[in-house]
Amino acid sequence: MTQIAIVGATLIDGNGGPPVPNAMILIDKGRIKAVGARNGSAPPEGAKVIEASGRYVIPGLINANVHLLDAWTMMIGVGTLEYLARFEGRLHEVIEEAAQVALAGGMTTVFDTYNALQPVLYARDRIASGKAVGARIFAAGNIVGMGGPFSADFSKASRNVATRAFCDRMDAMFEAGVGRRLAALPPEEVRSIIRGYLATGVDLLKFAISDHILAEAINPHLTFSARVQRVIAEETRAAGKPLLSHTTSLESLNDAITLGVDAMMHCTLTAQVPIPDDLIEEMIKKTVWGEIQPVTHDYQCHLERTGQFMAGYAGGFHKENTIRLIKAGAPILMGTDAGCTDPDVLADLPEGDRHERPWDLGKDHVLWFKAMGELGMKPMDMLLAATRNVARAYHKDEVIGTVEAGKFADLVVLDADPLVDTANYRRIHMVFKDGIAIDHQALPVKKVVTAYPRCEPA
Repeated sequence: MTQIAIVGATLIDGNGGPPVPNAMILIDKGRIKAVGARNGSAPPEGAKVIEASGRYVIPGLINANVHLLDAWTMMIGVGTLEYLARFEGRLHEVIEEAAQVALAGGMTTVFDTYNALQPVLYARDRIASGKAVGARIFAAGNIVGMGGPFSADFSKASRNVATRAFCDRMDAMFEAGVGRRLAALPPEEVRSIIRGYLATGVDLLKFAISDHILAEAINPHLTFSARVQRVIAEETRAAGKPLLSHTTSLESLNDAITLGVDAMMHCTLTAQVPIPDDLIEEMIKKTVWGEIQPVTHDYQCHLERTGQFMAGYAGGFHKENTIRLIKAGAPILMGTDAGCTDPDVLADLPEGDRHERPWDLGKDHVLWFKAMGELGMKPMDMLLAATRNVARAYHKDEVIGTVEAGKFADLVVLDADPLVDTANYRRIHMVFKDGIAIDHQALPVKKVVTAYPRCEPA
């Protein structure tokens, strides 16, 4: 493979230091071989030179929390039945398409924290082997303790209009043996099941400390006892895999911090109860990373103006929790819960619901930057939350997260400075993953969900 030298750009390496003007980045065999100020030095003889003067190089972006099959469709329930029935047997193709949409937006790595186990592992492996293009996937499969898409955790109402055989088949595929039944089992039986699940090939384990029943969003319940929580944590750590929490209440958040999980998903969602200062201090002291899901000011105003249930998602005390975590300097991760949304679902939404909707993969991260900036987060801190911080939280910082020698050559070349205006994250000139220049404008290469309209007139 020919060496590649990217020269002349301003480098923002993801370590938090000042940008390096007129930098040179040398890529060899998919890794960064050398990086730093050019200082008049010439690229190695025979290297392919990419002139990038006037542009900006950042690490490949990393999303700490996606669902490449659109979990928001499943959670809200509108379109769940169509989505899973239409693409049954092709779910891995949908996941690959979503990974390509993410890559086109500059996300070179995504952590998928809820999905159908076998399809997501199959898609992950195809991308890792080079058989398919897409963002690098690290996958959790099911959220331990949660049911499938047609359970009370998601769209149970769909069972009223679908065959039981189909719903049972889908639920079993998603639950993968670690569904709601675990909450009724004694600790040592849970231990055995968790040990077996960790051996399936998942990269991380996420478990539901509190429930996911949407009707009870204001009054969530704890899923597991403290001793079962400890068993899950012990087995995950023994397997050497990151431990993630799903929390929706203050008490469940407290349990996650007490356990010292690696990363807490949507940590500001506390059923509209403010997070106490001492709990924020403990989060900082233990470096328990918190993924936050804000919405932009305009979108929040729309939700409140139209009286929508989701106005509480990032509004009220949830918004105040975010502001206080930012001010306290808490360890924050960029994550969005985004997925490959069915265009039929979007077509049913009024324009106000579609504008700046934060769960559409591809634009989700840019809206995250905008929203967090509006809430007071500094530009460099936002970049770190979407690069180095995620790599550290998931114990992948030896290979991704920053532009440093020895790491995977995951880079995004931007036409303008993202530290000046977060909208510049959209101005992508080039994307490199594993040292390969990606034709990001050609992605997705095979449209499955995004092929629309599906029935062309004769």
